[in-house]
Amino acid sequence: MNIYQKLSVALALSLYLPLSYQILTGKVRQNLATFILWGSLDAIAALSIFAQGGNYYLPAIYVAGCSIVVSSILKSKSYGVWTSYETKIVFLVALSVVAWFLSGPWAATIFSTSGVMMASLPQIKDTWRDPASTPGLIYAGCTVANALSIVGGSAWTVEERLFPTACTVLCIFIVVLTLRGRQRRSGAIAV
Repeated sequence: MNIYQKLSVALALSLYLPLSYQILTGKVRQNLATFILWGSLDAIAALSIFAQGGNYYLPAIYVAGCSIVVSSILKSKSYGVWTSYETKIVFLVALSVVAWFLSGPWAATIFSTSGVMMASLPQIKDTWRDPASTPGLIYAGCTVANALSIVGGSAWTVEERLFPTACTVLCIFIVVLTLRGRQRRSGAIAV
């Protein structure tokens, strides 16, 4: 593990504590289904990347972080809803496992990373509807953690850089949505 990967992991893990505190105190609301699905898909990504000898540290820490957040959401009783969309994402989790058995860990990494992006749609929808309920600074920190993991990769390969690159793009998008809401509340843009 190089210095960039160490910084990425430390930053990512440290962000889950304030996020969990904000959830428990009712300052923010996160989508339970998204975090359950993220944790499941992160686990598949981490294991498949590990099996390839790649940069698995960040998705492994995300599994731990998702577990902390899921516990916080359950304790706060602000579950959100589980819709047919989330059920469809469960099939992506299963598809990632099937892909691994049929085509190996490389395919599982691609399927699970794609699944993480698709599992993010409920959180994106919640952020679009109520930007104040999403902790923009936490997602900005995750953007930095993901970027550090990209820099820490040793080659431009699926097992080294696909997962952190996809997560960087995702987190930037969520941060932009939270800023959109702040601008709209201040009257800077009218939608």
